[in-house]
Amino acid sequence: LKHKSEIKQFSRLPAKLMAMASPLDAERAQASFDVRKLTHLLDGGCERTEQRERLERIIEADPVFTNADIYSLSRPERYRRAMQKQRRLLELSRELQVPETVLRAVVHDDLGTDLQHLMFLPNIRATFSDEQQLYWLPKAESWEVVGCYAQTELGHGSNIRGLETTATYLPESDEIEIHSPTTTSTKWWPGALGKTANHAIVYARLLVGGHDLGIHNFMVQIRDSDTHRPLKGVVVGDIGPKIGYNNQDNGFLRFDHVRIPRTHMAMRYSTLHKGGEYAAAQMRAAASYSSMTFVRVQIVMVSGNVLSRACTIAVRYSAVRHQGMTAKQDGSETQVLNYTMQQQRLLPLVATSYAFHFAGASMRDLLASGDTEALHVASSGLKALCSRITSDGIEVCRRACGGHGYLAASGLPELFGTYVQNVTVEGENFMIAQQTARGLLKLFQKAQIEEAPAQRDQAAISAMATAAVTTATIDGTDADYLFHAPMATAARCNASVAGDFLSPDLQCEAYRHRAAWLVSDLKCKLEDAQRSGVAYQDAWNAICPDIIRVSEAHCFYVLVRNFCSAVKRIGEEQPQLASVLQNCCNLFSLWWMQESLADFLEGGYLDRVQAGLLRQAVSDLLPILRADAVPLVDAWGHSDHALNSALGRWDGQVYDALLASAQREVNPMNRDLVDPAFEESLKPMRCKL
Repeated sequence: LKHKSEIKQFSRLPAKLMAMASPLDAERAQASFDVRKLTHLLDGGCERTEQRERLERIIEADPVFTNADIYSLSRPERYRRAMQKQRRLLELSRELQVPETVLRAVVHDDLGTDLQHLMFLPNIRATFSDEQQLYWLPKAESWEVVGCYAQTELGHGSNIRGLETTATYLPESDEIEIHSPTTTSTKWWPGALGKTANHAIVYARLLVGGHDLGIHNFMVQIRDSDTHRPLKGVVVGDIGPKIGYNNQDNGFLRFDHVRIPRTHMAMRYSTLHKGGEYAAAQMRAAASYSSMTFVRVQIVMVSGNVLSRACTIAVRYSAVRHQGMTAKQDGSETQVLNYTMQQQRLLPLVATSYAFHFAGASMRDLLASGDTEALHVASSGLKALCSRITSDGIEVCRRACGGHGYLAASGLPELFGTYVQNVTVEGENFMIAQQTARGLLKLFQKAQIEEAPAQRDQAAISAMATAAVTTATIDGTDADYLFHAPMATAARCNASVAGDFLSPDLQCEAYRHRAAWLVSDLKCKLEDAQRSGVAYQDAWNAICPDIIRVSEAHCFYVLVRNFCSAVKRIGEEQPQLASVLQNCCNLFSLWWMQESLADFLEGGYLDRVQAGLLRQAVSDLLPILRADAVPLVDAWGHSDHALNSALGRWDGQVYDALLASAQREVNPMNRDLVDPAFEESLKPMRCKL
């Protein structure tokens, strides 16, 4: 039995169950593809799969990394457990000669120290000078310096320019004084700040000679390296319980005229010389926010994996669960996954998890390219869209599991509570989506300036409409439609039967059309408002819902185009895998087109009859994906330890696992046969008649 070692989750099940056939065996037997090959594809190759599974076995066999009881631990207990795991992780990294970050990927729990690698070290590398890095990086990499990223304040989050913490240069001592002048200037939310970090990269207003030189970042020691007690002038602590992610000690921080050396200001793109002379590179502002951009990219890259976990739990449980009598009149019950409504809830999310995976791979390439402007435009909108769909998707999966999905033991409440932070972290979604729209408008303006006169001619536009069907393919770039907007908006759907919607070219054309139409329409609305005397900022605010639509339309085009392109590449080498992935791509593209049907109708791409054909195409795809549902979630390779879910078990023994999760070994409510509350309260409550 696969993952036999993982059967310990929650409590050891009876040995006789080990030999029982899994109720999911029949589902796996009907797979139309080699599941193992798809796992290799998702992992990036056979060797990576084998390495991941080898390291997972080591981690899961180590008692320090147990997840069996975490749903019953208090917050302080969870924090201590997470720190114990981090310490053991470092020990194993040295013992096994495996990079810490590689080993971290198979520790399936949140660690309070994750931001050391996610934000603190990247910020040092991105914004501190080479000389500063020689000093700080060895200390941070050896954990002598444990850091946090202290940007957000009580009064300001997304509006970085509004930050109030001050950093005043004192020429007489050649120091910088960090101060929190108001209540709202209190740093609030930085992860690892509450109890873990001894240093903080603090974002503050640099004041030199009475001049405000804007937001800069500074390395500030906040706790003693030996005692870990807060330093003089520093008030720091944990902000309290949250919806989820409670292993992480998000904190608050106030400074009372705390002095640091001038050389502790990050000086890769700006320099403050002794005496107060200041110089800044043109790209300083963008570089200073690079850590946020990096985290947004990471959110996009992991969204598919996180959504796939929820789908794995819900799909497996729906395949095991039987509810409602069949039409056979023999007392048999219907498999929940065979209900069309259940398929419509879950299968588009399964397809979406794969779409997000390939988008994440594209983001990884963009990050490696060093194109900061393109990365900012893409990461902002995609972070907003992917985190929203993933958060909503986890909740859909939880509800699809019925009452049992409400149990912590299902794994879904924990998954949701931990992940949902991503819709607000590193930029609230509706705010950062506007940054993508701004970037698109800037590109669109550039495209119109460069546009050839012939392309402005209406006759030429009409002629282009015929060619649009063949040119709006998966080739080109993500923003190519901005340079061919008349052609893109002139395209019309040529589908005459439901099957026509299965064309990748048609799907790309449809999303390309919507994106081009919406950005063109947005530009016109802004120009009309300004002509009528409305200030640009007020005009922008008035049509903000349309701005979000522009961002999402562009991001959906990117997702569809990348998915289609990936399937095309895979088909050249592994046609069997390409076939099932094409089914996923079709359902992803058409489901979300159906969800935004008003846009495609209003923009003129679809007519009323074609809207009906689109719905039929989606309906026809559900039974096709249904046959491969369990194999598709299996391919992600989530172990029982990783899912930590009674409902999502590999062996399908969900009812035994649920019963085990309630036993005294893991449920403290059942450790006393009679609870003290009986003598304290329940018994005295009795009325004497």
